Amino acid sequence: MTADDVLRIAACKDRNPALEAMVIAHGYHRVAGDLAQHLGRDATNWYCYAKWTSKAVAESLDLTPGSPFLTGFGDRLHVPARLRRLFRALLLTLLGPSYQLGLALANRAIFLETASLAANLWNGTPDCYVKVSPESENTPMPPEFLSGLLEEADERYLRDAALLLRQAHAATDPDERAELMFGASVALSAYEQKRAQKALELVLYRPVRWLTRMSWRSLRSLVTRRPYPRFPLFSARHEDQPWLTRVLEAKWSSLYTRHLFAVRTPLSDVRVGRPLAPPPGVDMALAWRPIRNEKVRKLAEEFIPDDVEQATAGVTDWVSYPDRMRFIVGYFRTYQRVGALYDPPFGPELTAALEAETARGTLPEPVPEAPRADRLLPGMRRKMYAFPEETDPDAHEMARFDFEPFLEAIPLDRSGN
Repeated sequence: MTADDVLRIAACKDRNPALEAMVIAHGYHRVAGDLAQHLGRDATNWYCYAKWTSKAVAESLDLTPGSPFLTGFGDRLHVPARLRRLFRALLLTLLGPSYQLGLALANRAIFLETASLAANLWNGTPDCYVKVSPESENTPMPPEFLSGLLEEADERYLRDAALLLRQAHAATDPDERAELMFGASVALSAYEQKRAQKALELVLYRPVRWLTRMSWRSLRSLVTRRPYPRFPLFSARHEDQPWLTRVLEAKWSSLYTRHLFAVRTPLSDVRVGRPLAPPPGVDMALAWRPIRNEKVRKLAEEFIPDDVEQATAGVTDWVSYPDRMRFIVGYFRTYQRVGALYDPPFGPELTAALEAETARGTLPEPVPEAPRADRLLPGMRRKMYAFPEETDPDAHEMARFDFEPFLEAIPLDRSGN
């Protein structure tokens, strides 16, 4: 998987959200395999986990009649068969188009940034990654939904991930290499989970906000024929909502976390609202032995306590970044030696179709810009992309949104300065 392949996948805007997430899951699978050629398969790398999560995203984005997501959702809520069509109609109303499009946009941006980093590690060029940069002075004024869906994250985590993966490549001791790979996984998740924070809030809070803040406004708009801004209401901070909306959002997010959200792996479904159980063959004493590498230990200590039971406890609210990261880091430590995570996420026939789909699309046309003295590596030129003629913050525009004007190749300073 080359950096051009990553950019081509992320820049393609002609796929439906579910297919797009499946292509991204297959892309993560290829990146995981590429890293395994340098690091071996004795321990898992971050992209092993990312592909199964992206596959779960693809399933949740499939809202067609009879989709596994809707069927499983209805089963968990014990919806009678005769009410399933009404249940689907209600769910589509509550979720709205911004659910699919907002989640897909964030998934695409995170794939672009994390997979481009891995693709550039051993290709003879300085460490860099392609970033969606709506806040950069090198890119034009972004549409509102782009700034509202991608939160800024600390770039040091990407520097740490690149450094630890290179150290793992040079390590000769399998245990030391596994520990360094675990540290890189923690750093990558710390970055991408922060980037996804706003999109996650949009997805989980939208049903409540539609009921409490949008339904009556939509009715009034229908009568008066006067439009109103939808996206600012959906993307506003939880803390800024009216009291009733805040209470219902917290209860719904907690209910969803404890009873409805799960990530399927080759071994089992990981239910995030329940304590993390080790898969068959995993010795928890071995998986959770003290971390020797100081940098990796400090990274882990940012998110998990020393007590294994506390670290692997179920999440009460998936929107909470600290609680989410605690569970994710515990998941990485527990599943670090599970080789089945390298398995393809799809069957042979579908994998072949996704491989062909990966090659579809064209690369954005880069426009080189002169280097500036205040950059991390002044000799490295960033790339800008042409600005589209029109943008609009409504969901209709999300459906045909183009990343091109907001992409930059960002060099990483290997010294960490």
